[in-house]
Amino acid sequence: MAHGHDVDRFNRWAKDYDQHWMQRVIFEPVQETVLSLATQQVSNPGAILDVGCGTGKLLGLAQSRFPGAKLEGVDAAIEMVRQAQASNLAGTIHFQQAVAEELPFPNASFGLVFSTMTFHHWHDQGRGIAEVARVLTPGGRWLLAEFVASGFMGLVRSALRLHQFPQRDDLRRTLLGSGLKVVAELAAPVRGRQIIVMAIAATDFSR
Repeated sequence: MAHGHDVDRFNRWAKDYDQHWMQRVIFEPVQETVLSLATQQVSNPGAILDVGCGTGKLLGLAQSRFPGAKLEGVDAAIEMVRQAQASNLAGTIHFQQAVAEELPFPNASFGLVFSTMTFHHWHDQGRGIAEVARVLTPGGRWLLAEFVASGFMGLVRSALRLHQFPQRDDLRRTLLGSGLKVVAELAAPVRGRQIIVMAIAATDFSR
């Protein structure tokens, strides 16, 4: 899922991750936007997967929104997985180490898949997208939250060669290659409004 240096960094960060200032300023507003759009798109998912689940906060919030859903979280960083497991003493959410490019689940397993500010860490984004498409149920939605540069920030992305962050046209083409398309989106209430939450579905699914 992530480059080796990214995994090492998140392993070191895991213990203090939930106390970082970015939780309040960035991650919490993004997570709320993800859940809001997910609720609009899929009212009663049988199972939810969070790819790059970190310490499991988003799935913990999803548990109250979707009380009947089976909840699964995967992360490339084993220390993040351990923190997530420790925070879920009731064992109602299952966490394991795995990468986006090799999701350890059968086809058509999840009505909702979340990826929140993790896509830019994926080593092979095309392969990860194909894996998400594989595990989505018919009519399911992938909620992808990511920094999508536009305007001046788009020029900064190009100048600094920050190609791990998706550009709309490139992302659209890669999604289509795996039979997926963006069907709805919301800008997260974060300064600059450059973090976009996209609801992604199969191209052959009629709403």
